[in-house]
Amino acid sequence: MIRFTAHLDVNVPPGLAFDQLADMTALDQWNPNVTSSRRVEGERLRVGSRYESTIVRGPIQMTATSTLVAVDPGRSVRYEGPISFFWSVDELRFEPLEDGCRVTFLNETRTPVWLRPAGPLLNAAFQPQARKAVLGAQRYLSSSV
Repeated sequence: MIRFTAHLDVNVPPGLAFDQLADMTALDQWNPNVTSSRRVEGERLRVGSRYESTIVRGPIQMTATSTLVAVDPGRSVRYEGPISFFWSVDELRFEPLEDGCRVTFLNETRTPVWLRPAGPLLNAAFQPQARKAVLGAQRYLSSSV
């Protein structure tokens, strides 16, 4: 199992941060690991909408197919779907702070049974890539104010 959690405190109102980060069609704007992202079915921020993203991790390129499974406007979104033979669950939470908001990034990626022995190694390899995404979100939000 691969797990990642990070918190990002920004001087941006929660609603604006939500508008900038929650819609997966903008993922390639702020996540340097993603080279393209588009909605393939459904409406913006509607449960059941599906997205395709191209993810590059080093020499490896993968296609992620994600479905929006939960949305609480202005507060949180949750996407789930396959990336190659992995199953990824991504959640973003937006909490008000006195001078902005805290964005919490949560990821849990399930590995197939045959890769479970390599789980700790895969988890360690995933962490720097996930931190790059959080830093990309910070830069993106800073430029939107």
